[in-house]
Amino acid sequence: MMQIHYQDISVDSGVVKAEMKKIALHNHNLAIKVVAVLNILFAISDYFTVPQQWISFLVLRLVITAIFFSVFLLQDKLKIAVEWPGFIAYMGCIIENSYMYSVIDASTLQKFTFAFIATFIGAGMFIVWRISFSIWAVAISILLNSILFSVLSPLSVAEYMSNGAFLTLMVAVFSIVLIHTRYNLTLREVTSRLKLEVASQELAEKNKDITDSITYAKRIQEAMLTPFENIKQLFPESFVIFKPKDIVSGDFYWFHRIERQSQEDILLAVVADCTGHGVPGALMSMLGISSLSEISNNIESKIEIVPDAATILNQLRAKIKASLRQTGKQGEQKDGMDIAICIIDYQTKKLHFAGANNPMLLIRDGELVEYKGDRMPIGIHVGSEKDFTNHTVDLQGNDMIYLFSDGFVDQFGGETGRKFLVKNLKSLLLSACNETMDNQKQILENALEKWKSNYDQVDDILLIGIKI
Repeated sequence: MMQIHYQDISVDSGVVKAEMKKIALHNHNLAIKVVAVLNILFAISDYFTVPQQWISFLVLRLVITAIFFSVFLLQDKLKIAVEWPGFIAYMGCIIENSYMYSVIDASTLQKFTFAFIATFIGAGMFIVWRISFSIWAVAISILLNSILFSVLSPLSVAEYMSNGAFLTLMVAVFSIVLIHTRYNLTLREVTSRLKLEVASQELAEKNKDITDSITYAKRIQEAMLTPFENIKQLFPESFVIFKPKDIVSGDFYWFHRIERQSQEDILLAVVADCTGHGVPGALMSMLGISSLSEISNNIESKIEIVPDAATILNQLRAKIKASLRQTGKQGEQKDGMDIAICIIDYQTKKLHFAGANNPMLLIRDGELVEYKGDRMPIGIHVGSEKDFTNHTVDLQGNDMIYLFSDGFVDQFGGETGRKFLVKNLKSLLLSACNETMDNQKQILENALEKWKSNYDQVDDILLIGIKI
């Protein structure tokens, strides 16, 4: 399985800074708009809370709002850092509150404490800047409050501190931690997101490379499969339904003609289902095709002796076991294939069939006969090894034979999400047996798609039909 180690991914610091600036710009602009609206609402509240000082407070709020909102509107032209519009608005609120704290009585001070605390808490919710800005803001706030208190306040230090100033001071100090924590969390989130984007990009590139390689492997596999035009030359009335689950397939079909000078040719048809699907299955399929080609070449060199289907499977099993170095040891891989092979001898009008777990279906005069394969694969398996069974069938005109892997019958679908099953395939073939082979193919494909509906394809699908 492809792995990308997240902790080893590096992100350009310039990209991180740019992302942090975007977030800061968005949050600070939002905070400035909120503060502007709140200043108007607080001005209305001042009329009822401190009517005797309402005019001076209103003027102060309007001036402060005008200053920081102008900076907000002109920040692009001023070309200032993204932190400064928010910092100026923050300082404007501190100036407002420091002045108001210094000219009101004790009971009113308690009421205004909420506004000052809201300034620091609100900053913690919106502001995104380095800790130095917070320290400077709180330090200036403490200094400004101290100066204005000593000059303007009618209260004693004890009255001033006990009626809200001390609580506000604690909240101000806490806001430093709050803003710093939020800044670090935002920085961590941005870095993680950018790392994830880099990882996704790397994964997409590697996935593309792998997919491109597998797609190229598909061309090689397709080149080894018998071309459809060649199949039509061997069997004019035939069809092949071949639907790999992945780009490449673990199922394969193979057709071959053994030419004889003084007699009619012998035709071979094979359907095989290798262990697994995708790349592992495709590698096994190419091993199977090359082994069958080698066996057929040996037959052609000794054409006077034509082996039956079972003999070919016995030879194929020996070659696969030798190629995979299978000896039967415990823990050894059980790779191999299920296969069905038909040998059609037009000279004798006979068909020889042998199967390794896979059957052959024969339809004649509207009746279906199933010839079962032996319950053992091509390759090493549990149990004693024995020769495959050869089935000989006397052919008649218009006989139809069908070979298939388990992909079609094991496909989940229908209303209850169950398998299609062999019995339903038999019924479908019988209902379509009076159609041409091309029409039969269309009927089978339509039935499969309707059955599968929104379910995923579970395996490679291969089914061939031949009319004698």
